[in-house]
Amino acid sequence: MSTPCRKPAGPYLIESAPKYQQYLAAKSAREIVQRIMSPMNAAVSGYQSELRYMLDAGAIYLGPGS
Repeated sequence: MSTPCRKPAGPYLIESAPKYQQYLAAKSAREIVQRIMSPMNAAVSGYQSELRYMLDAGAIYLGPGS
């Protein structure tokens, strides 16, 4: 009786693909860059949020006028 969910004796098809190691290296490089850039993205996002808040705010006049 064969079961379709049994583990194969050899490597899985994706692991034996010729570009699989290249894919893993590129994936780890993308993750490293993402971790490095994450704080910078948060800072830019905060700056843009503050800029939008200031541009949407009403004008405040400190001098004489009506």
